[in-house]
Amino acid sequence: MKLQVGTVTGPQEISALGTASTSFVSSWESLAGLNDGYAPTSSNDRGHSVYGNWDNPGTTQWVQYDFAAAKTLSSTSIYWFDDDQGIDLPASYTIQYWNGTAWVNVASPSGLGIVANQYNTTTFTAVSTTKIRVNITAKTTTSTGIESWRVYGM
Repeated sequence: MKLQVGTVTGPQEISALGTASTSFVSSWESLAGLNDGYAPTSSNDRGHSVYGNWDNPGTTQWVQYDFAAAKTLSSTSIYWFDDDQGIDLPASYTIQYWNGTAWVNVASPSGLGIVANQYNTTTFTAVSTTKIRVNITAKTTTSTGIESWRVYGM
């Protein structure tokens, strides 16, 4: 019996190809956890570095990936961080891409989940871009965080 290796088609998880940046990260947290390949077991999993932006209650903070070359992106999955000590699930969030001159909201987002202890997947109309961003709006009394952020594209 002979097995042939085929080519993979369709969107793949490409977060590790991006360089992460943010508007703010707490000094004891890290952007490295966003795309380190670690599989969280809960929204309070401290088995790896996590992103958190405490003490910024009620604000909108962002995280983004920059890619060296344009990628066609069509979905993203976020595993929210919630430590029950000032970091909580967000009130809301938006997903944007860089159109070459400005940040633009993705078209037709479906999902935008804010559920603890799981990946929250959002699909959207595919875009070709070198940058993708999540704008995270915190509740009035807490800040926000992310265990892991996956982006799917080609």
